[in-house]
Amino acid sequence: MSANPSFSPPQMIPRLPRELQFDDKIPTYWANGDVFKSRFFDAFSTTLPEGEKFFIVSLRQFKDALKSPELQQAFKDFARQEGAHGMLHNAYNARLHRQGVDVPAIEAFLKKFFATHTRLLSPRMQITLTACAEHLTASMAHSLLDRDNTLMDGADERVRALYFWHAAEEIEHKSVAFDVMQNVAKVGYVPRVLMMVYLSVLFNALVLPLIEHVLRVDGCTRAERARYWAQGMWWLFKPTRGGFFRDLSGHYLAWFKPGFQPWAVGDLEGYETWLRSYEAHGDALAAGEATYEQLARAA
Repeated sequence: MSANPSFSPPQMIPRLPRELQFDDKIPTYWANGDVFKSRFFDAFSTTLPEGEKFFIVSLRQFKDALKSPELQQAFKDFARQEGAHGMLHNAYNARLHRQGVDVPAIEAFLKKFFATHTRLLSPRMQITLTACAEHLTASMAHSLLDRDNTLMDGADERVRALYFWHAAEEIEHKSVAFDVMQNVAKVGYVPRVLMMVYLSVLFNALVLPLIEHVLRVDGCTRAERARYWAQGMWWLFKPTRGGFFRDLSGHYLAWFKPGFQPWAVGDLEGYETWLRSYEAHGDALAAGEATYEQLARAA
């Protein structure tokens, strides 16, 4: 595994928190009543099950080339964690479908979308795309578990627990795809940088139109949607503390350094807080609340 010689990466532990149930008692705008923030993460959630499948398949193509027992085990743990993420987000997306979001149509589109990438990209470029996506989600995960991040203030406890659990496991396996890309597929600096630029554009091209779909499903008028979009775009792109992309930019931009290694960046304090909470309580819901309280006190 890629790591600073003096640093031991955390252990990957596949977990399936069946205690997380996403019924219709969860407020539609679960992020403290914020319409855009709630629907941003809801739109993102609809992309995850098919995305996780693509990530697993892209690594599986190199399974026979994984000579290191450590990397072989890392692949197994990665696949189990990503599989669990897909399952839980499917359960969450079922709630969105009950609200009227056309989740089956979104999934059908994404199946074709990822099938096209599988057909047009070589295995080396598929694993590069996966490594880029894993770095982006790890950047989000570190930001989400930062004690100064107030995004989950006032959020529904079940949704908060879902994203804290997902963030913790994204951090645990954040170097696996990178290691396969660099050490097995032998992908160099320029292709991985170009792919990250592509992935960064792609993320917004997929998620932002889905937000518009969900806002229309909500029955928002044109004027309301315009107001939510103005507020939401400022939140996403504002250059000061509290801007979504600004807060994860330090971790994200590290990718563009020629000597980048995943474990050379990223504060683990929030992750370690969550891990202690999970080990103490034994379920993701209680761990999510305990983590939130501890991070809030430390802020």
